[in-house]
Amino acid sequence: MRTKDIDKQHRIKEALIRLILREGMSGASISKIAREAGVSPATIYVYYSSKDEMLADIFQEYAHQSYHYLMGRVRPEMDGAELIDALVRGYFSYSVEHEEVFSFVEQCSRCPTLAPQVSQEECCCEVFDLLHQYQDRGQVRRCSDPNLAALLFSPVRFLAMNQPGPDLDAQLTELVEMLQDLLLL
Repeated sequence: MRTKDIDKQHRIKEALIRLILREGMSGASISKIAREAGVSPATIYVYYSSKDEMLADIFQEYAHQSYHYLMGRVRPEMDGAELIDALVRGYFSYSVEHEEVFSFVEQCSRCPTLAPQVSQEECCCEVFDLLHQYQDRGQVRRCSDPNLAALLFSPVRFLAMNQPGPDLDAQLTELVEMLQDLLLL
């Protein structure tokens, strides 16, 4: 059995992301990924049993990464308004700072064939646990996790993907205020 090399696995991940962003899901075949990563197709199978498993594993890793980034922006003493501000601005910052990874996660999360294997809700359970604490304190309105995710993250995705102009900070501030109005008690 061949041993795993972290550098090769990293090159495979990067190649997969570049190919998907350039050619879409169907354009990222194992042979193209291998060529892009500078490895043999057999090497990919040392790390992943199939393309779908590779996509799901890499999706989960990068989705977790984005939510850990968010949790790093939150402090225990924040009130509900500060929490919403931190989550919205943090998610936007992450999407801009890690644009390729963000776009990859977005494409995977919208791919019908991957839907059973990828779930952003599973990756952001720490964020939901935190929001539940604020709900229990009576600071944040109770609603389902999918609705919370839709309210908090979908508008941020829209702004990030449409790269607004010089009034970006004003748009983010307006979005934060709108979400605070919707979610705070």
